[in-house]
Amino acid sequence: MMKKALVAIVAVLFASEYLPAQDPSFRPAEQSSSSRRRTTPAQTNSTEAAPAPTRDDSSVAASRIMSMQSLDDVRPLMIGDRISLKIVEDPEKVLSLDVQDSGDIQAPYIGLVKAAGRTCKQVAVSMKSKLEEQYFQRATVIIALEKAVRSKFGPNMVPDDMGYVTIYGQVGRQGKYELAPEEELTVSQAILRAGGFTQFAKTKKVKVIRKRPGQNSITYEINLHDVMTKGRLEKDILIRPNDVIIVDEKLINF
Repeated sequence: MMKKALVAIVAVLFASEYLPAQDPSFRPAEQSSSSRRRTTPAQTNSTEAAPAPTRDDSSVAASRIMSMQSLDDVRPLMIGDRISLKIVEDPEKVLSLDVQDSGDIQAPYIGLVKAAGRTCKQVAVSMKSKLEEQYFQRATVIIALEKAVRSKFGPNMVPDDMGYVTIYGQVGRQGKYELAPEEELTVSQAILRAGGFTQFAKTKKVKVIRKRPGQNSITYEINLHDVMTKGRLEKDILIRPNDVIIVDEKLINF
């Protein structure tokens, strides 16, 4: 009996020496911090901000749209707006373009394109047609508003009382142009917004027809030749909403 008890005690002492993991006070040696980082690369410091991925900020607005059918066809673009533009078939990066004081954007391949007063979709459709005439068999043009002009009307609003000036005749682009309330726009500036005079424009007698409620219309003749070449700014009058500007063709004697 005593012999069996002695054997049991020896067995316990042997186990305590060679099986340390069974000792409640045993703690395995910890790896060094550098070793731990190497063996567990997925562990990161949650309080450390990860670096933001680099990207071209100008491409954000247009890159989210994949079809011309999805383009905005409600809000007309305004002078001072910034748009992002991409041609899907062109590998170049998305462009960030401002609507210039003339109302145009400087589009790739085709140059100046009227933007003010048109929606993103209307500008894109116009560009698509011109690009397919000369440069692409098929062109998919994506245009999106990147930054709206800051105005008293709000970043994404067009005032209800927005007026217009209509320009006919020998200018780059005949048409109807927005005239915001209290906007001071002269006749010469309106002509520049319409793309300037053509080669045969009668610049010395530009007509401005002004409608007057309850009265007959009044017609002014403005010598824009003197305004633009001689600096006679006193001859350049301010236009009003609903004015009509007519630039006649000058007579050429052969």
